[in-house]
Amino acid sequence: MFGLLLAGAACVHSHKAAIERVPLVPAGERPLALRLAGADLVVPATLAKTERDWRYEEPCGILRSIMHGCSDIPKAYQATLRRGTRTWPVFYFKIGDLPHPAVGDSAVWLLRQDAVYHLMECAQRHGLTSSYCSYEVAYVVESDDDVLPAATWQEVSELLHTLAQPPSENR
Repeated sequence: MFGLLLAGAACVHSHKAAIERVPLVPAGERPLALRLAGADLVVPATLAKTERDWRYEEPCGILRSIMHGCSDIPKAYQATLRRGTRTWPVFYFKIGDLPHPAVGDSAVWLLRQDAVYHLMECAQRHGLTSSYCSYEVAYVVESDDDVLPAATWQEVSELLHTLAQPPSENR
């Protein structure tokens, strides 16, 4: 299934069918095609808003802070992508104080729906009562490789079209 939202502004599709069609793509484009096939939503948009959200971060305890430091713990961010009047809430995590993504960055975003755990609450609750950990299902930018230059939208769009077609239509 291939659906277009906002007249080509965002694409959702069936993972299994898309992955099966990756071999139809030229060899040099297969790594990108495989990432696209695994995405739940592909959208060219601008990062309109971002803010750090401690609730989704693993806490750094005293012992860890002394022995290893806390700089390797990913920082959690809630963000809003915007294209025209349409917005998408997303999460991303980054280590250190890297400058990107930053508000105003335009890109092609490859998003995956995943559970985003309230790690701070989980750690507090685990120490007192139970190991239950609350979460939300949300769109997540899982890797720097999932933020493509905005200028690649035409190529990405064509690959998505190829991945969405039955094999007989691509030969």
